[in-house]
Amino acid sequence: MDWKGAAARCLGWLTTLPYRRPGGRVQIAPGLLGNGRLQIRGPGTVVLEAGVNAWSHAEVNRLITTTPKARIRIGRHARLNGCTLVAAAAIEVGADCVLGSCFLRDHDPAPGRPDGSADPIVLEDNVWVGGQVGIMPGVRIGRNSVVGIHAVVFDHVPPDVIVAGNPARVVRALDGQARGIIE
Repeated sequence: MDWKGAAARCLGWLTTLPYRRPGGRVQIAPGLLGNGRLQIRGPGTVVLEAGVNAWSHAEVNRLITTTPKARIRIGRHARLNGCTLVAAAAIEVGADCVLGSCFLRDHDPAPGRPDGSADPIVLEDNVWVGGQVGIMPGVRIGRNSVVGIHAVVFDHVPPDVIVAGNPARVVRALDGQARGIIE
């Protein structure tokens, strides 16, 4: 490992020191890369699996839970680059995902449900989410899919496609050769 990689691992460890209490609500596996732009707030559980890269050049990565039952899980080797995740129920980010400066919120600011429940957001493995993307409550993004910049995703996205627009719609299927580029 070169000195830059070692410095990023040390900085990732140091900046998450306030969250590293034994038995606490934040669980951080080994190998976190960071540069001090990671905020974790709220009463719920946040899990960062091994090798998460929370290195952001301009934006702060925000992982916010709004209820004690809320859970945010970031899969192994995922890359966070200025994203904001706000969970009342659950946000699941799979392994090897790349999140640009997107906004994921699993509930509306004023939920219409009497019980205040929320629909989870799920990003399956190897999903790429571009900058300024909004993903709405209850959406599942299929494995190996790409969400284009400025898209707003209201419905489930199948695996192996590129979606774009507002509302987001499939603009192209990824064949085996194209998929090999992003895997």
